[in-house]
Amino acid sequence: MSDHQRTEPSPTADERASLTGFLQYQRETLMMKCAGLTAMQLKERAVPPSGLSLLGLVRHVAEVERSWFQVVWNGEDAGLTGRRR
Repeated sequence: MSDHQRTEPSPTADERASLTGFLQYQRETLMMKCAGLTAMQLKERAVPPSGLSLLGLVRHVAEVERSWFQVVWNGEDAGLTGRRR
């Protein structure tokens, strides 16, 4: 069992605290799944025909979070449509 713990988001928090609480909970969940794995294990594909790996999921989550804050929160035109970084 992992030593990593998840902090349950508060059901009575204001909007900003609720958002950050749920983001932290999701981040901690992903960290728990990746904890103790080797680089090769993180790159291993899940189940065919999926090409998804935990490392790919970490990259995806980081990009979605970054683009969401840029476009939705800050109202920036990040130019991410159809483009991968």
